[in-house]
This record gives sequence, C-alpha cells and structure tokens, in this order.
Amino acid sequence: MATFTLEIKTPEKPVFFDRALQLTAQAADGEIGILPGHAPLATRLKAGSLKIVLETGETKKIEGSDGFLIVSKNNVSVLMKK
Repeated sequence: MATFTLEIKTPEKPVFFDRALQLTAQAADGEIGILPGHAPLATRLKAGSLKIVLETGETKKIEGSDGFLIVSKNNVSVLMKK
C-alpha cells in the first residue's frame, strides 16, 4: 500500500515522524486531506486536530497550533508554532 513520510515539528522539538496513509488537517480555507502522490502544495494551517492514518491502519490525532503544511513528492512536513 502506498504511503508518504510525515514529519510534524515545532521550533522547540520534533513531534511526530512516521509513514502514513492519510493526513487530514485544518487549512486556512477549510479541511484538507493528503494522500500518497498528492501534488506539491504549501498552505497555512489553523489550530486544530491533525488526523493521521498510519501505515498499520491505526488512527492518531495530534492537537496542533497554527502553522504551515508542505507537500513535496512523497514527503509531508507540518510546521507548528507550538
């Protein structure tokens, strides 16, 4: 099954790093879903839950502050203020 590398970090520390099947986040213009092979993208995020479906099928939620989401090839980076 196709996956992508997901990295979530703040200026102080890394928060999460793993392979994922799906990411759902609160973008500035509404909810956004990221799947493997997503087109390159950079967008602003609002504070809220990040819902991650892991390679194992397990779902994980991380509460985040506002920040940025960057998709490049099969890598997704989420940069949060705190």
